[in-house]
Amino acid sequence: MTDNLASGVIQPRTISLQHLSARINLAGVPVVVWLLLIVLLPNLLLVATSFLKTSNGVILLEPSLTNYARIWKSMGFWVLLWRTLSFSFLGCLLATCIAYPLAFYVGRVARRHKTLLTVLVVLPLWISLLMRIFAWRIILGQSGVLNAALVSTGILDAPSGAFLYSPTAVVIVFAYISVPFIFISTMGAFEKIPRDLVEASQDSGASARQTFMHLIWPLTRRNLAIGFSLAFLVTVGDFVTPAMIGGIDGTTLGVVVSTQFGFANNWPYGAAVAVALMLSVGILLGTIIALTPAKGVMLGEEAEDSPPPSADKQHVGQRFGSAGVLAAILYLYAPLAIIVLFSFNSANLQIFPLQGLTLHWYQELLKDQSLLEAAQRSVVVAACVVTLSVTLGTVFALIVYYSKLKGSRFYEMAFALPIATPGVVLGIEMVLGTEIFGIPSGVMRIVIGQMSFVMPVTLLLLLVRLRRLDPSLMEASLDLGANRWQSFVHVLFPMIRGTIVAGAFLGLTLSADDVMVTLFLSGGAPTLPIWVFNQMRFGFTPSVNAIFSLLLFTCLLVVGLAAWRNAVKPAKALT
Repeated sequence: MTDNLASGVIQPRTISLQHLSARINLAGVPVVVWLLLIVLLPNLLLVATSFLKTSNGVILLEPSLTNYARIWKSMGFWVLLWRTLSFSFLGCLLATCIAYPLAFYVGRVARRHKTLLTVLVVLPLWISLLMRIFAWRIILGQSGVLNAALVSTGILDAPSGAFLYSPTAVVIVFAYISVPFIFISTMGAFEKIPRDLVEASQDSGASARQTFMHLIWPLTRRNLAIGFSLAFLVTVGDFVTPAMIGGIDGTTLGVVVSTQFGFANNWPYGAAVAVALMLSVGILLGTIIALTPAKGVMLGEEAEDSPPPSADKQHVGQRFGSAGVLAAILYLYAPLAIIVLFSFNSANLQIFPLQGLTLHWYQELLKDQSLLEAAQRSVVVAACVVTLSVTLGTVFALIVYYSKLKGSRFYEMAFALPIATPGVVLGIEMVLGTEIFGIPSGVMRIVIGQMSFVMPVTLLLLLVRLRRLDPSLMEASLDLGANRWQSFVHVLFPMIRGTIVAGAFLGLTLSADDVMVTLFLSGGAPTLPIWVFNQMRFGFTPSVNAIFSLLLFTCLLVVGLAAWRNAVKPAKALT
């Protein structure tokens, strides 16, 4: 009787789950197809193209090592490779000097305003990359804010042209771009260090330096290395910053690769340079990760009731920490404030101080037909990219999580590969992949190219969320007679809805701000970022300041609404 009852209760659930697993394994075919077409094929095409030759702009299907021999013998290539890697490395190193202490203060010291400080540091990631780069052009320019301040204080007799279009300018902007990435990765490690360990070290007679070297640093260095590597990948593939503020001495391999696929029309050589850059980046980042092994495991978060450090001991340190945090926030937001300020400047040139206040440049936006078309195209592209990426990302995440595919971690790494690929290389890969299928330049190419890195973001976010859920909830739903669709709609979806929305907002930001991939795919149909980029390269107008200001206000509005929504939901739950 007991066996019959047991079989009557357990067997249906076992059969249901096995049936579900079998169906999902069969549905895993789209996952493999995506990886083959969007990840594997473009990479293979890039490598294969690097072994071809060109003659009068025509690619010859003749395998050869000519391009790699040219690279090996070219002193200019090695100079540019060193310059590319060193610019990104120095930029990330400078960003580490800012972000690491900032992460320590927010993660270990700040209590009342921790959430606000975190949002303020991370928010620039949501703001247009072009806006941040262009802001530094205004600051470092010969008639910019820095020169005006130095001349007015008597440090310089006349404005200097040494700040802009120099390697120093590239490193400064790379550091500015890198700070949020390193901060995000490192702050979590500081938060999870139990305060008892720090107090035990101090009680044992260790100095502050010894506590840091033997406790804090070993527990945070791996997270720092991850954030450093992510920032390095973003900057090393950035050809927009060197093109806009680097000048001749600031040229990097990213600019060379984009030129070979553009004006020079030498795709095989450009592909070979891209492959060499990827190999160099992989070796460098692999070395960094190997030199920063994780020591110790931290689980959970610091207890809320842990006593704060002694006020007497921390009084001076907190003052210096608060001043440092304030300086870091000003460093992140001063360039953006300058853009907004100049959007109301009546002068045609970016000259400081302002010549007068006007709304003329905002009014000019409504009269520029090419701008309006680019903006409409951006909206269409973003809507398609976000809709398709969220749908496919959700489906693929469910397949990877609930199916018993062998090597599921490998699938995750494969999905993340486009995210870890330098932007200039990913753009080239998407050109090759869409070209072989005869997809013309324009909206369709842009959507496919942007989905290659937007969809994995949604997928990876959902996988993290799914692993934190209790699997027995879905099992109970199936045991009670609900089918798979009903279980998803009424049980699983409400628990992952917030992550899906977050992925959609992040995807919208990535799509609306992308330049490095879209520039290769747009052809004669530019999106708004490409239109702005072309304006800044070939024919600047002050209307660009107005565009950036509107984008900034939109970003702040979206983030504000999201924060308000998160604040209202707990309040409703309490009532």
